Amino acid sequence: MSNEMISRHGTDQTMKSLDAKWRLMNAALEKLGQSVTTKPLPARRTGHLLVALDLTGSRAESLKQARKATAAMFEAIRAIGSVAVKLAYYRGSCECKAGAWHDDAEKVCRSMLSLSCESGETQIARVLRLALSENEKLSGLVFIGDHCEERPEQLLALAETLGTRSLPLFIFHECADHDAWSLQAKPLFERMAKLSGGVYVEFKPDSGAVLKELLSSIAALSVGGVKAVERMALPTTSEGRQLRGRLLLGSGNGKH
Repeated sequence: MSNEMISRHGTDQTMKSLDAKWRLMNAALEKLGQSVTTKPLPARRTGHLLVALDLTGSRAESLKQARKATAAMFEAIRAIGSVAVKLAYYRGSCECKAGAWHDDAEKVCRSMLSLSCESGETQIARVLRLALSENEKLSGLVFIGDHCEERPEQLLALAETLGTRSLPLFIFHECADHDAWSLQAKPLFERMAKLSGGVYVEFKPDSGAVLKELLSSIAALSVGGVKAVERMALPTTSEGRQLRGRLLLGSGNGKH
């Protein structure tokens, strides 16, 4: 994770500025014989995550797992801050849409309940362009999918643009050992995440607990940076521990 990315998520500079102003104000009040003011509390941060889902083919079970993991994510970061989520998805031959921003787990999950899967080719490039055109300042883009049927050059160029905008791409790759298409997509997904300053994590199908921990860690990062990730309960899955370690070490920032 780059210094730019960490500073964008953190609030250290803002709080230092507030502390300095508070000390100066109290010094002036003391000279006037006035009572000292109470130190201001830090503002509660809200992260903004665009969560994109591959809804092509028979991914109904994956959608169900994503819905449960998203609900658990909101609960997991409640003590740290709040996160607003916008769902995006693609399915069929040419459908790629994004919804509204929601900071409530029930509303997000209700939106997911209305979704279904439809066979078609991947439209990852359109998802990346949605993120780049978003008016709200994003904390990150999360993509959950398995295959890729698009030109690598185009996707890599878009991922690099995400990196120049300090918009990390977190790819949670559902990769089955027997699925040649998902195995073929792995090197490209890894490269895309790296170029954007994000992180790639592979997980197996029907791994709801893994997806919950992955989403929760990224949500915490979006709210309060690596310090918020440290405050989260230690992951119980190997994939969750892998992601946490990479976020804390800042090892997902390479742009070579």
